[in-house]
Amino acid sequence: MKNILIVSLTMLVLTLGNWLAAFFTPLGFLDIAIPFAGLAVVLVFFFKSKGGMASRHLDMSIQGSTGIRMEQAAPVNERSYILIGAILYLVVMVGLTFFMYREYFLN
Repeated sequence: MKNILIVSLTMLVLTLGNWLAAFFTPLGFLDIAIPFAGLAVVLVFFFKSKGGMASRHLDMSIQGSTGIRMEQAAPVNERSYILIGAILYLVVMVGLTFFMYREYFLN
C-alpha cells in the first residue's frame, strides 16, 4: 500500500511540475510532457541510484583527495518506487500525447 502511494505521489508531483512549466511558458501541457517526463526519469535515476558510475567516480575522487580508502560495499538492488513512478508517468504521457495527436501521426 505504501509503495502504491509513493508511485501515485510521484506521478502527482510530476503532473503538477509539468503543469507549472506549461503555465509559465508559451507551450501547451502535452507539448512539453514527454521532454519533462524524460528529464524527470534521468534526474531520478541519477540521484536515486546506488553504486552507479557517478557514485563510484565521486567515491574515487574523495579517496584521491583525502588519501583515505573507503570500504567498498556491494551494490544492493533496491527498488526505487520514485523511479518506477517517473517511468510510469513517461509511459502515460507518451500514450496520451500519441492519442491526442493521433490525426497528426496517422496522416
